Amino acid sequence: MDEPQATTVRMTRLSGVGQLYVTTVGAVAVLTMIADAYAWYVALVVLALPLSLLALWVGFYAAMAVGFFAGQGLDEPSWPVAIAWVAVWTVTAWLNAQIAQKVRRAGWRAMPARRFEDDDLDDD
Repeated sequence: MDEPQATTVRMTRLSGVGQLYVTTVGAVAVLTMIADAYAWYVALVVLALPLSLLALWVGFYAAMAVGFFAGQGLDEPSWPVAIAWVAVWTVTAWLNAQIAQKVRRAGWRAMPARRFEDDDLDDD
């Protein structure tokens, strides 16, 4: 009998630059929890810019939910809240790096484009 062939999923690893990017975003996320300067928050948003608004939203509610379940108040961050915050930003950086690698590898072919015909340019 014919046995079904196993499908292999091709796992793509991050390049060295992608790994450095994810590590840098994670380190800046840790600094936002430790330091009192707002400049680290600005740096974090700028570093993770393509998905930073989503990360802000998810990170805020994830940290709030973890703090609620851990019994922590909003006045002082705890270790579980910090871990949730850093995890959200690190995953966001990983997604950004994966997207950038795919676009770099495939070029503009990854972007769908429509061909314009000569008829489209005529207003008659």
